[in-house]
Amino acid sequence: MPTEKGKALVAEMSEIFSNSSLIIAAEYRGIDVTQMTALRQQLRSKGARFKVIKNTFARIAADESGKSSLKDVMNGPIGFVVSDSDPAEAAKALVKYASENDLPINILGGMLDADLLDQSKIKSLATLPSKEELLSKMMGSMKSPVSGIVMVMNGPIRSLVNVLQRHVENNQENSAA
Repeated sequence: MPTEKGKALVAEMSEIFSNSSLIIAAEYRGIDVTQMTALRQQLRSKGARFKVIKNTFARIAADESGKSSLKDVMNGPIGFVVSDSDPAEAAKALVKYASENDLPINILGGMLDADLLDQSKIKSLATLPSKEELLSKMMGSMKSPVSGIVMVMNGPIRSLVNVLQRHVENNQENSAA
Protein backbone atom coordinates (compact mmCIF):
# COMPACT_ATOMS: atom_id res chain seq x y z
CA MET A 1 0.00 0.00 0.00
CA PRO A 2 1.52 3.39 -1.01
CA THR A 3 2.21 6.01 1.62
CA GLU A 4 0.51 9.40 1.54
CA LYS A 5 3.41 10.76 -0.50
CA GLY A 6 3.09 7.78 -2.86
CA LYS A 7 -0.66 8.34 -3.20
CA ALA A 8 -0.01 11.98 -4.08
CA LEU A 9 2.54 10.94 -6.72
CA VAL A 10 0.09 8.42 -8.19
CA ALA A 11 -2.68 11.05 -8.30
CA GLU A 12 -0.36 13.56 -9.99
CA MET A 13 0.85 11.03 -12.56
CA SER A 14 -2.69 9.79 -13.18
CA GLU A 15 -3.75 13.35 -13.97
CA ILE A 16 -0.72 13.83 -16.24
CA PHE A 17 -1.50 10.59 -18.10
CA SER A 18 -5.16 11.60 -18.47
CA ASN A 19 -4.38 15.07 -19.84
CA SER A 20 -1.55 14.06 -22.16
CA SER A 21 -2.14 13.40 -25.84
CA LEU A 22 1.32 11.84 -26.15
CA ILE A 23 3.11 9.61 -23.65
CA ILE A 24 6.50 8.11 -24.48
CA ALA A 25 8.15 5.59 -22.16
CA ALA A 26 11.93 5.80 -22.46
CA GLU A 27 14.79 4.12 -20.65
CA TYR A 28 17.19 6.80 -19.43
CA ARG A 29 19.93 4.64 -17.86
CA GLY A 30 23.39 6.17 -18.38
CA ILE A 31 22.33 9.83 -18.49
CA ASP A 32 23.90 12.13 -15.93
CA VAL A 33 22.12 14.99 -14.16
CA THR A 34 23.37 17.76 -16.47
CA GLN A 35 22.30 15.82 -19.56
CA MET A 36 18.89 15.11 -18.03
CA THR A 37 18.46 18.78 -17.12
CA ALA A 38 19.35 19.85 -20.66
CA LEU A 39 16.95 17.24 -22.10
CA ARG A 40 14.16 18.47 -19.85
CA GLN A 41 14.79 22.07 -20.93
CA GLN A 42 14.67 21.05 -24.58
CA LEU A 43 11.41 19.17 -24.07
CA ARG A 44 9.89 22.03 -22.06
CA SER A 45 10.61 24.43 -24.93
CA LYS A 46 8.42 22.18 -27.12
CA GLY A 47 5.56 21.90 -24.62
CA ALA A 48 6.57 18.51 -23.21
CA ARG A 49 7.92 17.22 -19.89
CA PHE A 50 10.06 14.30 -18.77
CA LYS A 51 8.66 12.68 -15.63
CA VAL A 52 10.35 9.94 -13.64
CA ILE A 53 8.29 7.88 -11.21
CA LYS A 54 8.54 4.38 -9.77
CA ASN A 55 7.08 1.76 -12.07
CA THR A 56 4.75 0.55 -9.32
CA PHE A 57 3.22 4.00 -9.01
CA ALA A 58 3.19 4.46 -12.78
CA ARG A 59 1.26 1.21 -13.25
CA ILE A 60 -1.37 2.32 -10.73
CA ALA A 61 -1.57 5.75 -12.42
CA ALA A 62 -1.95 4.11 -15.84
CA ASP A 63 -4.88 2.04 -14.53
CA GLU A 64 -6.50 5.08 -12.91
CA SER A 65 -6.14 7.19 -16.05
CA GLY A 66 -7.64 4.52 -18.31
CA LYS A 67 -4.37 3.88 -20.13
CA SER A 68 -3.70 0.38 -18.82
CA SER A 69 -2.03 -0.78 -22.03
CA LEU A 70 0.85 1.54 -21.17
CA LYS A 71 1.85 -0.94 -18.45
CA ASP A 72 3.26 -3.27 -21.13
CA VAL A 73 6.26 -0.97 -21.67
CA MET A 74 7.04 -0.35 -18.00
CA ASN A 75 10.18 -2.39 -17.45
CA GLY A 76 13.35 -1.15 -15.80
CA PRO A 77 14.27 2.44 -15.01
CA ILE A 78 12.05 4.49 -17.30
CA GLY A 79 10.80 8.01 -17.55
CA PHE A 80 7.82 9.38 -19.41
CA VAL A 81 7.83 12.15 -21.98
CA VAL A 82 4.36 13.64 -21.73
CA SER A 83 2.82 16.33 -23.88
CA ASP A 84 -0.61 17.83 -24.24
CA SER A 85 0.40 20.01 -27.20
CA ASP A 86 1.76 19.01 -30.63
CA PRO A 87 2.78 15.32 -30.31
CA ALA A 88 5.13 15.44 -33.31
CA GLU A 89 7.12 18.29 -31.74
CA ALA A 90 7.60 16.42 -28.47
CA ALA A 91 8.68 13.20 -30.20
CA LYS A 92 10.95 15.16 -32.52
CA ALA A 93 12.57 17.00 -29.60
CA LEU A 94 13.30 13.76 -27.74
CA VAL A 95 14.69 11.85 -30.74
CA LYS A 96 16.67 14.79 -32.11
CA TYR A 97 18.21 15.82 -28.78
CA ALA A 98 19.13 12.23 -27.90
CA SER A 99 20.81 11.61 -31.25
CA GLU A 100 22.62 14.99 -31.39
CA ASN A 101 24.05 14.53 -27.90
CA ASP A 102 24.68 10.76 -28.08
CA LEU A 103 22.39 10.09 -25.13
CA PRO A 104 21.68 6.42 -24.42
CA ILE A 105 17.92 6.88 -24.48
CA ASN A 106 15.99 3.79 -25.47
CA ILE A 107 12.40 4.47 -26.49
CA LEU A 108 10.29 1.54 -25.31
CA GLY A 109 6.88 2.60 -26.55
CA GLY A 110 4.06 4.94 -25.74
CA MET A 111 0.58 6.16 -26.47
CA LEU A 112 -0.87 8.76 -28.79
CA ASP A 113 -4.31 9.53 -27.41
CA ALA A 114 -5.70 5.98 -27.03
CA ASP A 115 -3.42 4.24 -29.53
CA LEU A 116 -0.46 2.18 -28.34
CA LEU A 117 2.76 3.01 -30.21
CA ASP A 118 5.92 0.97 -30.56
CA GLN A 119 9.42 2.38 -30.94
CA SER A 120 9.27 2.58 -34.75
CA LYS A 121 5.96 4.46 -34.75
CA ILE A 122 7.31 7.00 -32.27
CA LYS A 123 10.41 7.53 -34.40
CA SER A 124 8.25 7.98 -37.51
CA LEU A 125 6.08 10.44 -35.55
CA ALA A 126 9.28 12.38 -34.86
CA THR A 127 9.88 12.76 -38.61
CA LEU A 128 6.50 14.37 -39.28
CA PRO A 129 6.39 18.12 -39.89
CA SER A 130 5.03 20.24 -37.08
CA LYS A 131 1.37 21.17 -36.84
CA GLU A 132 2.14 24.73 -37.97
CA GLU A 133 4.05 23.48 -41.04
CA LEU A 134 1.18 21.19 -42.01
CA LEU A 135 -1.36 23.99 -41.58
CA SER A 136 0.69 26.42 -43.66
CA LYS A 137 1.10 23.82 -46.43
CA MET A 138 -2.63 23.16 -46.37
CA MET A 139 -3.44 26.89 -46.51
CA GLY A 140 -0.99 27.34 -49.39
CA SER A 141 -2.59 24.55 -51.36
CA MET A 142 -6.04 25.97 -50.66
CA LYS A 143 -4.94 29.49 -51.67
CA SER A 144 -3.40 28.41 -54.97
CA PRO A 145 -6.66 27.55 -56.82
CA VAL A 146 -8.37 30.66 -55.46
CA SER A 147 -5.52 32.85 -56.69
CA GLY A 148 -5.74 31.19 -60.10
CA ILE A 149 -9.47 31.87 -60.31
CA VAL A 150 -8.96 35.51 -59.36
CA MET A 151 -6.28 35.89 -62.06
CA VAL A 152 -8.52 34.30 -64.71
CA MET A 153 -11.48 36.46 -63.71
CA ASN A 154 -9.34 39.61 -63.77
CA GLY A 155 -8.09 38.83 -67.30
CA PRO A 156 -11.12 40.17 -69.26
CA ILE A 157 -11.40 43.21 -67.01
CA ARG A 158 -7.70 43.98 -67.44
CA SER A 159 -8.08 43.61 -71.23
CA LEU A 160 -11.07 45.97 -71.26
CA VAL A 161 -9.13 48.54 -69.23
CA ASN A 162 -6.19 48.28 -71.67
CA VAL A 163 -8.48 48.79 -74.70
CA LEU A 164 -10.16 51.79 -73.06
CA GLN A 165 -6.77 53.25 -72.08
CA ARG A 166 -5.49 52.94 -75.69
CA HIS A 167 -8.69 54.49 -76.97
CA VAL A 168 -8.25 57.47 -74.59
CA GLU A 169 -4.58 57.83 -75.57
CA ASN A 170 -5.49 57.71 -79.30
CA ASN A 171 -8.19 60.38 -78.79
CA GLN A 172 -5.71 62.60 -76.91
CA GLU A 173 -3.12 62.21 -79.70
CA ASN A 174 -5.70 63.00 -82.41
CA SER A 175 -7.00 66.07 -80.57
CA ALA A 176 -3.45 67.34 -79.94
CA ALA A 177 -2.53 67.01 -83.63
